Parts: sequence; C-alpha cells; structure tokens
Amino acid sequence: MRYTSFLALFLTLLLVAAGALADTGTAICLEDFLASADASGKPQILYTGRTKISLRMRSEPDVTSTPLGVLKENDVVQIFGYDQYWLFCWDDAVGIYYLVRHNDNVVSIEPVEGNTASYGVIPNRFVAVTSKDTVLRTDPSEDAEELISLPADTRFSMWLIQDGWAVVPYRRQVGYIYAGDIKDLTPVAPTVEYAQEGDIIAAFTTFYSTKTTELNIGRMENIRVGCQYIDQTYEAGFEFDFNGIAGPYRHNRGYMDAPVLIDGETVGGSGGGTCQISTTLYNVLLQLNEGITILYRRPHGPDGASYAPHGVDAAVGRNGGEGVQELNLKFRNDFDFPITIDSTVQNGSLCICIRKGAE
Repeated sequence: MRYTSFLALFLTLLLVAAGALADTGTAICLEDFLASADASGKPQILYTGRTKISLRMRSEPDVTSTPLGVLKENDVVQIFGYDQYWLFCWDDAVGIYYLVRHNDNVVSIEPVEGNTASYGVIPNRFVAVTSKDTVLRTDPSEDAEELISLPADTRFSMWLIQDGWAVVPYRRQVGYIYAGDIKDLTPVAPTVEYAQEGDIIAAFTTFYSTKTTELNIGRMENIRVGCQYIDQTYEAGFEFDFNGIAGPYRHNRGYMDAPVLIDGETVGGSGGGTCQISTTLYNVLLQLNEGITILYRRPHGPDGASYAPHGVDAAVGRNGGEGVQELNLKFRNDFDFPITIDSTVQNGSLCICIRKGAE
C-alpha cells in the first residue's frame, strides 16, 4: 500500500506547473487543501458523497492519466478539496486520487462537520478593475494563450495575486491577468464579523460572450436588466425569490429574446441569460456559510452551465406547478443585518458582490 506524501506531491506540482495543473488552477487549490495533511500525507476529509455511476480513480488531474482503481455505483467518496474542474479525493488503500466534477459523477456531497464551508466554490478574496485594455491568459506569462480580452475599467473578482499575476476563476479553469494592468484593488472582508458597513463580504464573477449577433445582444441586455432588478438591499430575515424579484421575464419588463438553457437543452425564449445572474449570485452565496440559508435551487442539467464550475449552477425562469419542476433560486438572509447585492455588467464580465449593511 502506497501513500502520497504532502512533500512529494507538492514537488510534483511544481514540476508540472506548465501543464494541466497550471491550466486549471489545481496547484493553487491543492496547496491550500493539503495544508491539513498529517504526517502520513492524509489530508483532512471535508465532504463525503456517493458515486452515481462507475468511475475511474485518476492518478493525476488528467482524464488520460493512469487509473488507480474503479469506483462502483453508490460507493462512498471521501473529498478533501476541489478546483474548478476536479474533485480531490482520498482512499485508504490508494491515497490521493481525482474525479472530474460533474453533476452525474458524485452526488449527495455533504460536509463532514457542520462548520465546514459549503461545497463547490473557492472564495474570491479580492475585487479589482482593469486600469487599461488587457487580457486574461491561460498561464502567468505574457506569451500565454489569450482566454478573453478585458477592456479598461472592467470589474472582476479573483482568488489572489501570485508572483505579480491576478488569479481569476474563468469558466472551469482559471486565468491570469498581469497585476500591473489592474487598479482599485478591494479586499473581500476576511470574516463577516471583521467587515464594516458597506464592505464586500463575498464576490464572484462569471464571463459572457460579447458577440454582436441578434440573440447574443438580447442575452447581454437581459443580464443587465436582470441585475437592475436584484440590485437592492435585503433586510435581516428576508426570503429572496429570484423569479419573484427579477421576473416575470417579459418584453414589457425590458427583457429580450435570447437562448435559454433548460434541462441541458438550449431553446429560444424571452429572458435568456438571467440564469447566468442566478448562477453567479449562487456562487457568491455559497461563500457565506453562516448567515445565508439556501431555500431552493435547481441545476440546469447533468453538465450544468459551462460558465460556472460543475455542480454550482442555478437555473431560473419557471415557477412550479402540477407536474412541472420549478426553476428558481431562493435564499434567506439569516444575518442580523441587511445585505446589499451590488452587480456590475460590462465588457463580458458579470461581477456580483454582497455588501454588509448596518447592524
């Protein structure tokens, strides 16, 4: 029986930094989660789940890597961490192994202890604005591939700044922006108790296409309009209903026709794009483990929405009824103070922050 030690794994991460690990931010996430590893190399198990289908236990975060074994349907999975694309798992006979994050892979993921942070999202620790036209790159290098162009004055959130580069979640990987191209760097409060009135207590950003096709113009407008509806202050005890606040998604409320993703299928409809708002907001809420209670949320389908990590999307747009599944996001503000939703929609970046109100 062979265990992977923390030191050996960390050295491996450094050696492969130019490969797949750097592309997904795996090295950064692993370093954080493995800080809890004991002398044998076993990390602290944070969550457990069950396999929905038979899965290969990958030796590396690479779908072509050598399998270490096979999990059968309904096997228990011990999870100690994750990045945008992978679950970091532990088995006593194998050690560390990896599974792809996917809504149909591992289900019923629950924290081992009650005070464990909600599964699925990595805290964004800063909010910033681009000081000039710049690009988000696949690696922290000026020669790296471009993921998306970001014009000056674009607002976005990030994990951290490392070696002169802002590390930014982008779809199911991470990107890098040269730190010299940003301004107005605002830290997210380290704890809610530390935060003062008006401080950002959680933030998340997703990115959208800025193509000027007729349907995408409608989608961009719908994201802007929907954010205007939800950008309000919500008192302690308030139960937020996305459809009730942002909807109905009709032309007379400013919405336009655009593609809509329902149960994994894309169809046309008024209000297409509002699911990106609800998904971005859901990822913000997940970072507030104490003080926010998710009352209702449904994913788009097995693969989720591609602009967010697997397993943390939230579909909206349809109220429930007899034989009809509700697509909505509902939560309750259990803090003893109001919270304010503060959204920015510009240049392909949808950045949502939650600010602390006066107690």
